[in-house]
Amino acid sequence: MGMNKTIVWFRRDLRIEDNPALAAAAAAMDGSVFPVYIWCPKEEGQFYPGRVSRWWLKQSLAHLDKSLKSLGAELMLIKTDSTLEALLECVNAIQATKVVFNHLYDPVSLVRDHNIKEKLVELGISVKSYNGDLLFEPWSIYDETGHAFTTFDPFWNRCLHMQIKAFSLIPPQLILAEGKVGKCSIEQLGLEDESEKSSNALLGRAWYPGWNKTDKALTEFVEQHLLHYSKNRLKVGGDSTSLLSPYIHFGELSVRKVFQLARTKQILWANEGNSAGEESATVFLRAIGLREYSRYLCFNFPSTIEKPLLGNLAFFPWKTDPANFKAWRQGRTGYPLVDAGMRELWATGWIHNKIRVIVSSFAVKMLLIPWRWGMKYFWDTLLDADLESDILGWQYISGCLPDGHKLERLDDPAIHGAKFDPEGEYVRQWLPELARMPAEWIHHPWNAPLTVLRASGVELGQNYPKPIIDIDQAREQLTEAIFKMWENEAASKGSGSEERNEVVDESESLAIPKVFLKDKVSHITSSSNDQKVPTLDNPQIDPPNRKRPKCSAEVEQKQNNSRNLSKDTGVSSIDQDVSSTAESSCKRESSSSYSFSVPQ
Repeated sequence: MGMNKTIVWFRRDLRIEDNPALAAAAAAMDGSVFPVYIWCPKEEGQFYPGRVSRWWLKQSLAHLDKSLKSLGAELMLIKTDSTLEALLECVNAIQATKVVFNHLYDPVSLVRDHNIKEKLVELGISVKSYNGDLLFEPWSIYDETGHAFTTFDPFWNRCLHMQIKAFSLIPPQLILAEGKVGKCSIEQLGLEDESEKSSNALLGRAWYPGWNKTDKALTEFVEQHLLHYSKNRLKVGGDSTSLLSPYIHFGELSVRKVFQLARTKQILWANEGNSAGEESATVFLRAIGLREYSRYLCFNFPSTIEKPLLGNLAFFPWKTDPANFKAWRQGRTGYPLVDAGMRELWATGWIHNKIRVIVSSFAVKMLLIPWRWGMKYFWDTLLDADLESDILGWQYISGCLPDGHKLERLDDPAIHGAKFDPEGEYVRQWLPELARMPAEWIHHPWNAPLTVLRASGVELGQNYPKPIIDIDQAREQLTEAIFKMWENEAASKGSGSEERNEVVDESESLAIPKVFLKDKVSHITSSSNDQKVPTLDNPQIDPPNRKRPKCSAEVEQKQNNSRNLSKDTGVSSIDQDVSSTAESSCKRESSSSYSFSVPQ
């Protein structure tokens, strides 16, 4: 019974149900397990999680430990400067014969995991990795010619015709491997500063982290809200989305389980002739597909973490204006729907998917703020901050994807406000200074008669800002920037340093092998494990061209006190449940909840 000792390395798979790595370790004959979570802030680098994301992680780890103890094991928490060294310490402490874990797909994790596997295999340790995060591995889906998909619809159509593995159940019992390591308590991990606890206390009133809370959240959505999801998802207030994204991001909820439940409803409603229900299930499943696609893109085109998928966008003349960036972050742009969204994000760590699209589009199209700045801010502030999903979201909005928003498309926030918040209830909730504005004027107060402004207690430029930029001026500015981009691209071609239009080049700042559109990924591993990393077959080939209640007075007070501190749509084929995240050159390890360093 003591011969086979397996280390189960938890990451963003903080559950015991449908956890392939844990299930494989538990199924080993005459074996014991050693569950471990390793917190390495140094390796997080510029993607060190924000305050609200770390709060969720802390709660989730506590619930996972409690569940493991009920099965006869416990979760070893380790804080370190090197994940590899921590794993080696665990191997030596229990004389482990095997290490298992579930895959991550962002470029940084791919490289780190590959290097760790190589080292462990060199030492004679068996290493096995599994798919615990996706419906399908990104290296298993290509078109008829063996090329990676670069648009969502054909990718998702291919997925829907593939067989999905059934999810695994909870292990009946675990045997804990004995050994002493330098473990720490949940508090000693340092996921929550003392200065953050008062703000985080508000989160606990609206959200309930932990894998054992997912059944209730999932069942409530599928049974009560999925039927009208297609109609309600465009409402910016209330419980109009699934609210499952934080659970899925941290791996508390199996995406296979979510898909299979929604798919079952879709088939049931189709057989009943319930077209509204069938459409809702289809739209929700597309949201799951977009999450799959985000990881697919990051795997096959790893440089999308910092470069646009369409190479010509590399020549776009973004305006690196810290003042505009600050006004956008603080919800002081003078456009009520945008400002309400940004203030809700700051206060709660959450905004509706439609609002995410609106505020990010405003940043990149009206203010020409670099999409990587906005992505990094979302990473710092979102409760469900997810690197791959947010890369997809921001590149989509910025016109960096073949099937994304057209670069020249600029949406008027006032028109969006009238469409998605016609009575102004959402704006009034987050902009108390506009609470008395009539619905007719609330989304464009600058057009309101002076008598209306006075009656509403609004002084433009005083208690609420004037528009940071006029819509016509923004359109002219965007058009000029597009022409400038073309000029820059032509000049680059003339000088012989042209960027490719179809595929991103290799990231110079990350040690990631190249991946090209016309080259199918080969699968190189250092052992019998099944983790894949992108590589280049022939270097001579040229690349082708909550449920969340209404926020209380305490939240509003926090929002007001922080104003001076830094800090699903239906338009296009991909624009449904796109989220948002981050890249910048911020040279800091942690994200303060009170400040944001402007990327240089």
